[in-house]
Amino acid sequence: MSEKRELLSSTVLGARCSRRLLLRGAFAAALAPSLGALLAACGGETASTPTAPAPATSPTLPAATPTPAAAASPTVAATPTGQAGGEPVRIGLLLPYSGVYTALGENITRGLELYLEEIGYQAGGRTIEVYKEDDAANPEVGLTKARQLVERDGVHLLAGIVHSGVATALRDFVDSQQIPLIIANAGAAALTRDPAQRSPYIFRVSFANGQYEWPLGPYAHDSLGYARVAVTAPDYSAGHEKANAFKAAFQKAGGQIVDEVYPPLDTADFGPFLQRLQQAQVDAVWAFFAGADAVRFVQQYNDFGLKDQFPLIGAGDLVDEAYLEQQGEAALDAVTSLHYTPQYDSPENQAFVEAFRGKHGQVPNQFAYQGYLCARVIAEALDAVEGQVEEREAFLSALKQVQFTGPTGQFRFHPETQNVVFTVFFRRVERLDDGSLGNVVLDKVEGIDDLSF
Repeated sequence: MSEKRELLSSTVLGARCSRRLLLRGAFAAALAPSLGALLAACGGETASTPTAPAPATSPTLPAATPTPAAAASPTVAATPTGQAGGEPVRIGLLLPYSGVYTALGENITRGLELYLEEIGYQAGGRTIEVYKEDDAANPEVGLTKARQLVERDGVHLLAGIVHSGVATALRDFVDSQQIPLIIANAGAAALTRDPAQRSPYIFRVSFANGQYEWPLGPYAHDSLGYARVAVTAPDYSAGHEKANAFKAAFQKAGGQIVDEVYPPLDTADFGPFLQRLQQAQVDAVWAFFAGADAVRFVQQYNDFGLKDQFPLIGAGDLVDEAYLEQQGEAALDAVTSLHYTPQYDSPENQAFVEAFRGKHGQVPNQFAYQGYLCARVIAEALDAVEGQVEEREAFLSALKQVQFTGPTGQFRFHPETQNVVFTVFFRRVERLDDGSLGNVVLDKVEGIDDLSF
């Protein structure tokens, strides 16, 4: 404990680091490689998977300072608002802070830390410490780091996880060790939808693949008036999961899927695929792409003249705030579905957006939002059990019952799957008053869970 006390006294809000970890590459500098990484947000396979953390480069999060330590260094408030009693609650934050997935890990961390700062790193009468580890979006590395956080650092719970491969690798470990895991991103549907894969220790605040895609099916048919649609998505598991959810819902609403086109991941030239779409007799094209693929697809869709022929609709990843400005005019008028937009008009969302913008100089995207939710869920459960996180059954029960009004409305978990039940927003890319591009809300549907499709 003497070593931990020394770490605690030397680690403050302005000095966030972890064992063998330097948070890498400024977000703007890392944007190009991170675009391809956004595909990991959906889980499943990716074009390439790092096998080890990349060499350290410059720090990325504001005020991040590398501090060598024998164990993962906790992040706490520099000046707590009150004296919390008892041993600190230790959260193990497992995210990719190196390689092409860095931007996702950073944005989740930024959202999580923003909420913890708002509550002075205290909940349930106890101080909160956050131990960060880099999982490099690699299942083997992630499992090793999770073991270290639990067995070496004695964390009370784990949180984070971008890549579904890491989440799947941790499933049996957290279940056997009875360690709560709050997933802040990984979307593999089986973890919550499949009764054989569920665990009472796993909760997800983000999404299951297909959960925010399927509502666009009836909306496209009934509200937008589209009867014939072509579908395109990357040819990997999450691409098919998301496309299948939309297709089934669109067909159930009475629509017809005329064609399906699945380019490989990291396609540089969409020309042959766009030519095929051009030949389809459709009312619109539904697309899911993320990262660099999303930028190239949206730009080439416009360059090919398809934007004037067939309206572009799709999953919200297609026009994420991280690269919306890079897509430029080509993204205008795209209609997508997602569980978050910084343009949603509510007091809670306005406060979140302004706080995030004030700290980081940009609006939050879905990943920052998911990190913010993750922190609040943990804090709400800690308050409910008066900080007694060691009482596992009581803490799990408190997690299941967490409810609050957040940036997008009412937050709660599905009682059976322990996956978030959320509001899906139908958004259109428009030019905002300040000249920037944004996803403006057209409509919304509430109460969408991961068993509804």
